[in-house]
Amino acid sequence: MICRLCLGISLIALLLSTNQVTAASVYNDLSSTANTTLLPKSNTTQAAPPQGWTSQPNGRGTIDIIWQCNTTIFLCCWSVLCLNVPPSDWGRWRWFIQKFCMACLGVIGPEFIFQLALGQWASARRSVGDFKRLGYSQWTMRHAFLADMGGFVLHPPDFVEFVLDAKQVHYLVEKGYIPYSAIAIDPAVIKDKNKTDGIGRFLTVIQILWFTLNCLGRVTQHLAITTFELTTLGFIICTLGTCFFWAHKPMDVTIPIVLIPNAKMADILKAAGDKAREPYKFTPLDFVSGNKSSWNLYWTFWMRVVRNLGIEFGSKRRPITHIQDDNFPMLSRGSSIVPVFATCLFASVHLAAWNFHFATEIERILWKISAVGTTACVVLYWLSDWYAWHLHPALKHCFTTSLSRSQLEDPESGILPKTSERRRRFLNAAASLKYNSEGHDPALGIPLKALIPITVLGAVYWVFRGYILLEDFISLRSQPLSAYESISWSGFIPHL
Repeated sequence: MICRLCLGISLIALLLSTNQVTAASVYNDLSSTANTTLLPKSNTTQAAPPQGWTSQPNGRGTIDIIWQCNTTIFLCCWSVLCLNVPPSDWGRWRWFIQKFCMACLGVIGPEFIFQLALGQWASARRSVGDFKRLGYSQWTMRHAFLADMGGFVLHPPDFVEFVLDAKQVHYLVEKGYIPYSAIAIDPAVIKDKNKTDGIGRFLTVIQILWFTLNCLGRVTQHLAITTFELTTLGFIICTLGTCFFWAHKPMDVTIPIVLIPNAKMADILKAAGDKAREPYKFTPLDFVSGNKSSWNLYWTFWMRVVRNLGIEFGSKRRPITHIQDDNFPMLSRGSSIVPVFATCLFASVHLAAWNFHFATEIERILWKISAVGTTACVVLYWLSDWYAWHLHPALKHCFTTSLSRSQLEDPESGILPKTSERRRRFLNAAASLKYNSEGHDPALGIPLKALIPITVLGAVYWVFRGYILLEDFISLRSQPLSAYESISWSGFIPHL
């Protein structure tokens, strides 16, 4: 009985002590809340200890990938563009539209812009050599680029003003119609005409090099990269070449230099002889510029087809006052292999995604087909071009038969005349297709053995290229986890 009483007293004491603790805790909590509300925060909370270098979270989002790729592609297609001098009647809005169209061309195919830069670089080098042979070693690449981009216009006393290229400027100086002092511009003046200094191009190069370094870092640390980033690397390959070949070309020059010859235009043409009597296509000095590159002939043909559909590009004014920005000058023999290597490298970059992750199996198959297709189209294009313009003429010259056309069309046979008539119709149709330029100029003719396969290859290339650009975006809906991990740069630092 006494034991039971002691046990009961102990339990009551324990319950009372527990209630006191609970009440004290509640009271302290209420007091703390009241003090926090009434008193300044600094009097009630303790300051957090200082913290040194803190690493960022090890991850990146989809928007980061899109932003980095789009920024790099924008710099590759917009910031490096060096347009030719616009006509005097163009405003800022018309100039912006022109640059936007050229940037879109760069998005569809950055190798086109690369070939433009390479061709203009080759033309500028030829111009420097031509002037050096005349004894004017002061004529630099900057002068040549300025001339080829329409930086000089000729205003004869008996003719309207029209634009010149570097070869035509050289002709006028060589013949004494213009003194060299009129074109011997101080390089500082050309630099002053340049609206964009080297800082813009330098920042562009830094951005694309940083993007490339990030992609290499991800590959080294076995982190996944997206097809969008792989395509951007292809843009970078072409852009680095474009920046190199356009390093001396002024950017955004808007006002040309007017040259006044010491002779009338009629006298200049009369002194040139028979070669200047043919109707001109662009300016009266067309006979000076010489042959066009094969790519320029293809491009002229396709633009002619577009114009026949009622879509006009550029002005019909003749003589012209603006050198088209899509004009592809003739390449020299030494530089003709460069676009072959560059375009093949750009197309083959997409083959690196052969074992990449794709959301569906059909997308993987279509990507492989497109990657192989674009590479094959580029290779077949150059082979077709080389065969049509170089190999076939050489073989034809070596194995020309002695059988004349009159022998092939012998009227004594009953079959040959009908065959000849069919052949004549075919030749007429082929000629209308081959000489598609305005006025059916023979100088702008394209062999059908080059025109037909290259046109087909170009159409197929656009289809493959379009799917690659589409897949770059839709593939972002499903990526491996490592694609969203950031590079651990500290892993590249050697640990001692």
